[in-house]
Amino acid sequence: MNSLQRRLSVIFAIMIRDMRTRFGRSHLGYLVAIAWPLVHLSVLVSMMLYANRVIPLGTDPAVFVVTGVLPYILCLYPARMMGYAVEANKSLFLFPAVRVFDVITARAVVEFLTAFTVVIIFCSVLMASGVEIMPNNIPDWASAVIATVYLSICMGFVNTIVSSLFKMWHVIFVLLMFLMYATAGVFVLPSTFSAEVRDVMWFNPLLHCVEWIRSTYYEGYGDDMLSRGYVLWVATICLMVGLLGERFLRGKLLSS
Repeated sequence: MNSLQRRLSVIFAIMIRDMRTRFGRSHLGYLVAIAWPLVHLSVLVSMMLYANRVIPLGTDPAVFVVTGVLPYILCLYPARMMGYAVEANKSLFLFPAVRVFDVITARAVVEFLTAFTVVIIFCSVLMASGVEIMPNNIPDWASAVIATVYLSICMGFVNTIVSSLFKMWHVIFVLLMFLMYATAGVFVLPSTFSAEVRDVMWFNPLLHCVEWIRSTYYEGYGDDMLSRGYVLWVATICLMVGLLGERFLRGKLLSS
């Protein structure tokens, strides 16, 4: 067995252990992990429908809300849970074959399987209900989703390194999540704010993920705020910081 095959085998074994440790041996435990973000999406869409608010774009409130919340589900949920990867699997480092990178990668795969399961279930329910959830530009939509996932992995990598060294970082990251969520234009279009506020909002990478996904549904949307390059640059910088942290702080990560 070559080195790559060994690494993949180790990562797969950690994934299985992680799922059994967190969710139990029954399928019910994993359903709970899926249910929380799924309830999040359902409640937000139901509130918009019940309130009968005027939707800033299009005619369907479900599409408008989903295009705003989808990046949050795909980005911040997994990035937050990746932060617990090292401390939750610290006992595995007694085995020489297990590395910090393996543990982080395994947790990332588990979280994205969960996130995509939530998205698939919710979109299937909407389609079955007659909601036109398919984007106008499918290739660009796929690019937006991949970029959002890439940002999440990179943020999660940094989150794992920092939270393993500073336990209070879990609380700080939750606050950061709410700040990014509140300034991402999920429910209110950025164009409704003043130029000064939009200038501040522009630095939120989640905003660009929302704008990118919405631009695939609404013709001409996002021309004034969207920067695809900014998302990729922020993600790549986070990845570099995370990889350097894992390389040079490996001893502290294992002993913290």
